Order: sequence, then structure tokens, then C-alpha cells
Amino acid sequence: MLPTRILRSPNLAHKVLKSFQTQGGYDQRILPGLRIISADTGRVKLEFEVENYHLNRLGSVHGGLLATVVDMGGSLALASKGLFATGVSTDINISYISGAKEGETITVDATCDKLGKTLAFTSVEMSSNGRLVALGRHNKFVAQAHKHPENELGKKAE
Repeated sequence: MLPTRILRSPNLAHKVLKSFQTQGGYDQRILPGLRIISADTGRVKLEFEVENYHLNRLGSVHGGLLATVVDMGGSLALASKGLFATGVSTDINISYISGAKEGETITVDATCDKLGKTLAFTSVEMSSNGRLVALGRHNKFVAQAHKHPENELGKKAE
């Protein structure tokens, strides 16, 4: 019997990010400048520039924005494993380490720690100018997401 190659699609992360940014709603409004630097199976590196509308009243990047980055980064890490539908959040947490100012570029390193039949677990690290800005974890319910027709997870490569 010949070995079967299973399709793994880091490029699916690009398709999912485009969907986030073009389908309207919150993701499109808050992070239109989020871009993928690199994508491997289970790991996506992103970046965005801190804009004026990302700031809190004290002139530093807003914690809610960073929580959104944990959400989107974790979802894109799952997409890089082959899920177009990336599930729904069950738990998200973030530790804020240092601030970032307008004009700074924040680099995001999002990793899928485990993708199971029911739950997925991701980790997200954000840094700017060589210093850690925030660390996050994002857990998602993915049982229904596994059924989406645009998924590539488990499909055979041609």
C-alpha cells in the first residue's frame, strides 16, 4: 500500500485572514492592517502597526485590542492546520507585559498547541522593538468546525 499524503495548508491562513478582513464586522474594522509574515503548519507569524484608534486614553495600545489579536492569532494558527471554520471561543486569557505606542509595529507569533476533535488550544505572543508586549492563550470548541466544506484538514494531497 502506498503512503497517503495528507494536505496541510499553511496557505489556508491567508484565505481565513482575507475572510476576516472582507466579510464586514468587528475584525474588518479593528485590524484591517493585520498581515501574515509567515505561515507553517500550526504556526503563524503576523504583524500590524499600532494606529491612533488602537490606543487607550493614556496613549498606549488598548488591552481590548491585544485580546482581539489573541483571538484572531489563535484562529489563524488553527487555519494553518487546515480548518477554514476555526470554531468558537471557550476561553481566552491574556497577560499584559508592556505597552506599545502609536506607530510601533507589533509582531505576533501564534501557535496551535493542540487540535483535537472537540477542543483546540493556542498560544499567542506579541512583541514590539524586541520587548514582550503580551502573552495570551485561546481555547476553542471545534467539533462543528471540523465539518465545514472549505476545510483542508484531512483531505488528501493530489
